Amino acid sequence: MRSKLLSKVAEVVLAATVFLLPIIFLPSFSDIYDFGKQLFLLLALFLIFLIWTVQTFVEKKLIYKKARYFLPILFLLITFLASTIISSSNKTISFTAVTGTGAIFLAFLSYLILGNLGKRKLILYALLGGSACLSLLRLILYLGSFAFPLNFPSWNLAIGKAWSPTGSLLAQAIFALVAIPIGFSLMFENLKQQKTSPALVAFLTNTLNMVGLGLCIYLLGTVAKPILLPQITAWAIALEGLKNSRFAIFGLGPGQFVNAFTSFKPLSFNNGDLWNLRFATSSNWYFQLLTEVGILGLVAYITLAWKILKDAVKVFRQPRISYIGLSIYLGLTILLIAQFFVPLNFFLLVLMFILLAVARDEETQAADFSAVGNFAFLALIFPLIFWGAVFFFTGKLALADSYFLGSLKAASQNDGVKTYNLQIKAIQTDPSSPTYRVAYSQTNLALANALAAKQDLADQDRSTITQLIQQAIREAKAAVTVDTRSASSWENLATLYRSLINFAEGADQWTVASYQQAINLDPLNPRLRIDFGGLYYSQKNWVQAANLFSQATNLKPNLANAHYNLANALREAGDLQNALAEYEATQTLVEADSNDYQKVTQELEEVKKRIPTPTPLPKSAETETLSTPPPPAEGIEPPLELPNEGPNITPSP
Repeated sequence: MRSKLLSKVAEVVLAATVFLLPIIFLPSFSDIYDFGKQLFLLLALFLIFLIWTVQTFVEKKLIYKKARYFLPILFLLITFLASTIISSSNKTISFTAVTGTGAIFLAFLSYLILGNLGKRKLILYALLGGSACLSLLRLILYLGSFAFPLNFPSWNLAIGKAWSPTGSLLAQAIFALVAIPIGFSLMFENLKQQKTSPALVAFLTNTLNMVGLGLCIYLLGTVAKPILLPQITAWAIALEGLKNSRFAIFGLGPGQFVNAFTSFKPLSFNNGDLWNLRFATSSNWYFQLLTEVGILGLVAYITLAWKILKDAVKVFRQPRISYIGLSIYLGLTILLIAQFFVPLNFFLLVLMFILLAVARDEETQAADFSAVGNFAFLALIFPLIFWGAVFFFTGKLALADSYFLGSLKAASQNDGVKTYNLQIKAIQTDPSSPTYRVAYSQTNLALANALAAKQDLADQDRSTITQLIQQAIREAKAAVTVDTRSASSWENLATLYRSLINFAEGADQWTVASYQQAINLDPLNPRLRIDFGGLYYSQKNWVQAANLFSQATNLKPNLANAHYNLANALREAGDLQNALAEYEATQTLVEADSNDYQKVTQELEEVKKRIPTPTPLPKSAETETLSTPPPPAEGIEPPLELPNEGPNITPSP
């Protein structure tokens, strides 16, 4: 009796977890809330594991089902672990990334627990209900006369018309596309069994999902067009990674795509409107796997996908159609196809593993250990150690995230002291995060600048300013130490040193070195060249400044600011003719009625006045400009004989 009750409780908790997963979110300093979903899923899985453990010891029997996709998923998890250990420049980022090693591990746990304890129909109803709730939310946001964005300051949350707790409107659209076939299958199965009420519920729920899908598609095509990395750029980045033998097999590491992007993006990327963005995800899941986890990771995933598609074909060819099985494999096929066109977030990743868990009803098996007696409790040692370690490290990350989120709220309220103290706590809790250290370095510099703005500085103030600046430099250096491949961290260090040039001896040399390292990691970024050139321009080193500005114009010929800065540097260097050409180029790249156009036109006219008028040539020289080569002079008889002394010359053919 107790065993059956525990089994029912586990089923209900599992269904509730699946239902709430797309809906629930915990605000973090990231806008996509994936970390909150990871925490929720981890806690839910632990609760289900406890129920399962109690049930097992009550029955003295371990009940389990054969996991059909266990080996390919395990292979995928191992490749992620290997890539993290071997290739990643920051192991914590690789574990905690949206689709990093920790996410794959959670998805694997979900697959095992759902596959063993979940009831197929109950899980599918939970998915259908979760999608319907999202569709209802989409309908309310679309039809409601709200003043967007809806602000929730205590959560640091702003909700727009296209907001979705799944992490993105695109993810919600894909979820609805997967849920709709499931809704139809449940409706048909209930009708076949003459269950009218459940069929009606499935029909109404599915209708709501179709309305939600339509709204998602409309918004994605109008006001909420997704900003995705172009496919051709993502492919070029993946290929460049393969050319580097260091990253070909294991990639750069999970969660490290932004570093691959800055290092390997092609020059053609600068021609588009997104040239100034740094993308943390690829254009699709397969290219991201190839870039982050290398050939081995892509092979592992393709092995899993191939097995899924083979089983899908078998289900489609069955003479006796199982509508539910058909809908599950149709949903999996939709996910596999969608992954060619969009990157995954955590929810879509787990959704796929949920469907895998209920894809095939395997025969239940049992392992009886009643003969072992009380020694059976020894089997809990490893799971307890495992869960303890998971909760220890996850708890630290969650606490650090909470501190940092609090610091962002304090910063938005101009509370510098609270921002400062909370960022210290975040770094102490998770010292491996470059994000925390970069933010803390900027906070220290901002506080130092605010204090230096006082009119009458006391000795204590000067001491505090010095301490704040030293801390800013220390944390900026620490940020590049914990992730040496991060161009953003090196750029932050360069910007920090640049702001201290007039205050600290040798800061100019450190600025140059930091900019050079940032450019090495992001070699095709014209903005870095402009910033670096600006350093030399401020030092009146016109030649070096012009050289860097010229590189920026070569990297992005239609960048008006690069041409403008180059024109200024050439003007100061005395090269007025080339400065004139650059001002004219700038004039063609800015809007005709803008202030920029008026500004560059004024400077263009001033340069024209400074160019000396050329001295006119004599009249005869002006008219005698065209001539043909003169013919050879007439020879003499007999012809002269030339001397034979000298080097031998072989006539050219």
